[in-house]
Amino acid sequence: MHSFGPGLITRHLHQFPSVYNVCGGFFVDIRDLFFPKRCVGCGKVGAYFCDSCIPKIRHVAANEHICPVCGRLALSGATHPKCMSRYAPDGLTSFFRYRGPVQSAVKVLKYRRVSDAAFAFVALIADAAITEAKHAIEKPAVLIPIPLYAKRQNMRGFNQSEVLARYLLKRLQIPLVTDILYRTRKTDPQADIKTRRDRLKNMENVFACRQKDIPGNIVLFDDVFTTGATIRAAAYALKRAGAKRIWAVTMAR
Repeated sequence: MHSFGPGLITRHLHQFPSVYNVCGGFFVDIRDLFFPKRCVGCGKVGAYFCDSCIPKIRHVAANEHICPVCGRLALSGATHPKCMSRYAPDGLTSFFRYRGPVQSAVKVLKYRRVSDAAFAFVALIADAAITEAKHAIEKPAVLIPIPLYAKRQNMRGFNQSEVLARYLLKRLQIPLVTDILYRTRKTDPQADIKTRRDRLKNMENVFACRQKDIPGNIVLFDDVFTTGATIRAAAYALKRAGAKRIWAVTMAR
């Protein structure tokens, strides 16, 4: 006897994404008939971000960017001169504050595996914020998402940062590279670690590079910036391997 769970159904439905509603005369996504989209903020059926929850989203203003090393306010998100070191990231751009519907969206992507919510999430980024990020990025550049440990990604089925990055690259207009940076070992999820000290220790020497020919200018992308331990650890590995400039970009902080 066959078992028709959500995963099996979804794998088959992607082959036939739309059906024609004869009575209404319009196309609908057949997947929505089985797994309707729900607002990540309130659970309302219809869209991942409903009209009531979108106004609750807090965008990071141009004067609210922070240094990725010390976490204090910094002009355009550039690393403070006194915080800058040989292997530190050169700056940080975050689009949203990590609260409300944005926090829920990150958790939906990461833990409930609703990867198609990524398109709607990236679409929420204001055009002005994208323009500001483009100004901070020195081109030519490549976009590198923070990788998951291989076994964790195999279990989850996708890397949420990579899924988001594949939509974001279209707006930033830079190519995606996923075969350079990797994790050398399994770590505890940063969200489960309470202290800054333990988060920093958890990320020590966790990243490495697969190749010697490293792009000089890199946009390092992750879903959330909290203490910055992950971004700094990845920047350290990339700069030690030969990268010259690394600008971090995150959906939220």
